[in-house]
Amino acid sequence: MNTLSKISLAVAGLALVTHAAAQITFYEHDGFEGRSFTSQDAVRNFERAGFNDRASSVIVRGERGERWEVCEDPRFSGRCVILRRGQYPSLAAMGLNDRVSSVRNVGRNARVDDDRYSPPPPVANDY
Repeated sequence: MNTLSKISLAVAGLALVTHAAAQITFYEHDGFEGRSFTSQDAVRNFERAGFNDRASSVIVRGERGERWEVCEDPRFSGRCVILRRGQYPSLAAMGLNDRVSSVRNVGRNARVDDDRYSPPPPVANDY
């Protein structure tokens, strides 16, 4: 295998690992309780996953700067909010409790207006 092929494979592998690191988990109840639904990719309609209008808390995992857009309606429509990496024990304060119907990852270089962000997640100490 020539050097160019090895470099191409390495870059492709790195892209897959980076993509796999981005993850969002929704929970049926506040405080990360109840059934959960995890995704690493965009979900256009939560109904197909049996989780439409059920999410009450969420955890965003990934590298620093990881962002997800969560929307009230399928196909990323309706009111949408950007969540940063962190733990959100309740979606009620954002007006999204039992209202999320679609989600997608927001690219690192995507420009997002400040008013589209949710309040920062509370600090969670992992002891």
